Amino acid sequence: MTNENSNNSNEARQLLFHGGIMTLLSLLSGFTAYFALAPQIALSSHTVGLLQGVMLIAIAGAWHLLNASPQNLKIIKYTLLIGFYANWVSLQLSALWSAGRSTFPISGKDMPEGATSWQDMMVTGLGFLSVLILVSAVLIILAARNKETK
Repeated sequence: MTNENSNNSNEARQLLFHGGIMTLLSLLSGFTAYFALAPQIALSSHTVGLLQGVMLIAIAGAWHLLNASPQNLKIIKYTLLIGFYANWVSLQLSALWSAGRSTFPISGKDMPEGATSWQDMMVTGLGFLSVLILVSAVLIILAARNKETK
């Protein structure tokens, strides 16, 4: 196995690991709906985490098919991980604190008051990091479309 193939295998294994972690965290977060201030958002966090965990596992399985430089693969990996974890944590904190009402235009209107301004800012800031998921999606599409060798 060449060094580049070994690096690809390690990157895929790390994505697989984080897919398992994300899935486990989201399964456990399903119980937060019982005591969260915003149970509807807690359920959303649970569902989003499960989908993100499955996506990480699927991407790990297809990692060897991406034609991109090692630097671009690292960018894809870290934008995925930071974006997915930030997205899940922002939803989870929003549910627990009833924060970020303005961030969720549909379900936020039913959220009770009670979050402090720093809690709202933290949820909003983490939510903005979710944009990294879009960046990684574009990079994955470009890497999957690229027919040239790495």
